[in-house]
Amino acid sequence: MCNQMPLHSQLAKVRKYARSPYLALPGHRKRMFLALTGLLLLAIFSILAVAYTIQQAQAATKPHIVYRIPTPTSELTTPRTTPSSTLPPQLPPIVPFPTTLTAQITALQAHNRYFYAGNPQLPEVALTFDDGPSPGYTLTVLHILEQYHVKATFFDVGRLVKLYPDLVKAEQDDGNVIGDHSWTHPDLPSLNLSSIETQLQTTSDAITQVIGSRPAFFRPPYGDINANVLTAANALGLTTVVWTEMASDWLLPGTSVIVSRIVNAATNGSIILLHDGGGNRSQTVAALPTIIEQLRAHHYTFVTMSEIAAHNQLKGTRQSDDGIYLPGAHSQISWLWQVTQERHRAFQFSYDNRSSSEA
Repeated sequence: MCNQMPLHSQLAKVRKYARSPYLALPGHRKRMFLALTGLLLLAIFSILAVAYTIQQAQAATKPHIVYRIPTPTSELTTPRTTPSSTLPPQLPPIVPFPTTLTAQITALQAHNRYFYAGNPQLPEVALTFDDGPSPGYTLTVLHILEQYHVKATFFDVGRLVKLYPDLVKAEQDDGNVIGDHSWTHPDLPSLNLSSIETQLQTTSDAITQVIGSRPAFFRPPYGDINANVLTAANALGLTTVVWTEMASDWLLPGTSVIVSRIVNAATNGSIILLHDGGGNRSQTVAALPTIIEQLRAHHYTFVTMSEIAAHNQLKGTRQSDDGIYLPGAHSQISWLWQVTQERHRAFQFSYDNRSSSEA
């Protein structure tokens, strides 16, 4: 007669294994399960380690990236009149200045020193051009702007300012505003505070040497900021400018796409990001006349960043979530970071592919 386990003991054993399928495995299968789990965890940690190493290596090399630019082929020959400078006087640093990024943005907005949009009550937009001056495209952009009687803001790379001072002077002589876009276009948050200050100060000095006055505005490359970037900009009296609308023109999506992206997204106070340097900008140049014509058809006027800053002070104040009164600021910091991080990834991908094809 065979031994039979009592019914209540059998039920208890079934419930135990139902709760923990692992315990129901035979001994050799338990060991195999543990071994496979260990190998899977090891593989995951190895992948993370490799990804971190690659990220650190890229961050270490970014500050040394500079744009490939053509050799200067000609000097400006067209005489230009020299109107009075549209640059406002440089502002003193905010003291004391916060140490955390969110508090810094709040403080800067409260002092009209941080922009990604202008006055939403006024039908005006600001055209801004990054990464120049470029002998291949900047003059053409200037000629188009002059033809349509439009003034814009140019955020120039310092080392290119040194190479092409005549182009910077032409920008200023036509009544445009010149801004600081760093010396070599690095990812500034990857640098220490001293290196960031050098990037901004050296560029401001180069611009001052050309146009005779210090730039008032600064746009961080890729739109990337952290507390050190804003600390350096504040110390130099620079007003930080990002953007409201961008066409991703550096990815060469097509002239009609660039036009539609800008025209369809434009709103009162939009700061529009385009490029006159840093790569092939033929589509941007081709799209510019249509952008101007269609935005004018929508009853927008074109202003510089100096005018955006002045008109922003006309807005009523409103209270932010933390109880600090801001002069009409739009505190959509999370939205801004999504936009800037996407641009960083796309632009770096485009630049890496262009560099590899030219090598």
